[in-house]
Amino acid sequence: VRSGRRMAGLVGLGRLRGEGLVMFAAKKKAKEGSPICDGDTVYIKVHTGRYIGELDGTSRKEWVKARGTKKDKDHALTIEKSGGGEVESGDQVRIVMPLSVTNGTKIHMDIVGSAVRARFYDPRGEWQKMTIIKQSGGIIRDGDQIFIRSVFKNGRDYMDANPLEKAPDGEVKCRWPDEGEWQVMTIEK
Repeated sequence: VRSGRRMAGLVGLGRLRGEGLVMFAAKKKAKEGSPICDGDTVYIKVHTGRYIGELDGTSRKEWVKARGTKKDKDHALTIEKSGGGEVESGDQVRIVMPLSVTNGTKIHMDIVGSAVRARFYDPRGEWQKMTIIKQSGGIIRDGDQIFIRSVFKNGRDYMDANPLEKAPDGEVKCRWPDEGEWQVMTIEK
């Protein structure tokens, strides 16, 4: 079988090499996470590896931060989609901050200009709407890399987080129309 001829019945299983047949293992399809749906508790991890969930501020705690190192009640966000159902890339959603951080009061995250804050709960509010994007499109699933784009005013800028060496306080902003490394986030259940 040194000549490299194919052996009858074994075409497509491997290739001939030296004295024998080298077999190729079948590649397993990557396991897809479960779909993210309206009302699900989610955790959003920014590129620094930290989770969004804290609020900070001098006079009023309203500035959204990403400081968490683990998925816990202080980083458990709730995703809301008008009409319910599975969340797909391009859908407008609202994100409710963790109740443990807001003294049990529902408060939506909002974006006005570059500021990402949590001040009001308004299921019809324009400031609270955000567009969730997955570059490959389709249903948003547990473990997917996503981008969150502002809907208010120009609707072109994406939520981002500064690298920890630039802003160790976990600052979350919405500044640039990029789907870059500062803007990429992972959504988890």
